Amino acid sequence: MTFVTGDGVASILLVEDAVELRVLIRTYLEQCGYRVYVAVTVAEMEVQWRLMAPDLVLCDIQLPDGDGREAAQRLRVHDHAALIFVTSCSDMAYRIQALDDGGDDYVTKPVDLRELAARVRSVLRRRALRPTSIVLGNWRLEVIRKQLCSPSGATASFTSGEFGLLLALASSIGHAVTRNILVDVISQRSEREVTERTVDTLMARIRRKIPPAAGLMDVPRPVINTVRGNGYRLDML
Repeated sequence: MTFVTGDGVASILLVEDAVELRVLIRTYLEQCGYRVYVAVTVAEMEVQWRLMAPDLVLCDIQLPDGDGREAAQRLRVHDHAALIFVTSCSDMAYRIQALDDGGDDYVTKPVDLRELAARVRSVLRRRALRPTSIVLGNWRLEVIRKQLCSPSGATASFTSGEFGLLLALASSIGHAVTRNILVDVISQRSEREVTERTVDTLMARIRRKIPPAAGLMDVPRPVINTVRGNGYRLDML
């Protein structure tokens, strides 16, 4: 079943320099009903990205003229499209870094075409259902950009792990979210061992990143409170 977006079938930019794999993936995804554009190098990726504005980028990391992950960051792909990295590197630290850098998913070679198509459907579905922003009083949480914007225009950017926790708190504003739930939130984005200590460390980083209240004395700002023996709660104070 093809996933259809707004005004038609989803389009995919496939960035892959291995000829046989590129042909296999393109043919299979086209048989699934997607429009597939291809690029072999970072330079071609940049051109196709600007010309085609795809719904999803399927990107190899090790390309002949550069790093696909760095190119995706430079082009800010994740601000406008879904992003799945495909690479032969299975190192866990590398995988986690790719997800923190904005990847929605990470697939290692050799690629199982049916699994890849399932991941494409899942990522596109999540992107389509994801709200673009959440309003917190006069503040705004930008979901795609992973940013918190203050009424004064100041912004704070977060890693995927940090933003996942902040989003979980914002979705239950005024109510405590247990550490167990927050551990599950991070675990969905990472295959490394996640503990309550991981949650506490990320919460400390989030608190430091929230823009100060300078010039906003009468405007409530988001504050993360620790609920002893339970978890954390986001309040507007």
